[in-house]
Amino acid sequence: MHIQNLQPGLVDNLSYVTILADKTGKLILKVLDIDGRIAKTVVANINEGRQQLELNMADLHSGRYVMNAFSGDTFLKSIRFVKQ
Repeated sequence: MHIQNLQPGLVDNLSYVTILADKTGKLILKVLDIDGRIAKTVVANINEGRQQLELNMADLHSGRYVMNAFSGDTFLKSIRFVKQ
């Protein structure tokens, strides 16, 4: 499983993650605030192929965040973003 990007980089209420998966699996996204505390966790079942996962970010406060993506226990990618 490969995480291509997060759009838009300057997040308002909705954001999208583009995923390329060679097989079905479980994607875990952990959003951390600037102090390293978990602000949000998203778990999604991903099908084989390329897809976009819609993320509701309305419950996050304005500020800087890091989103860490995992496939099961395997770390995939870290993406930084700013919530308006």
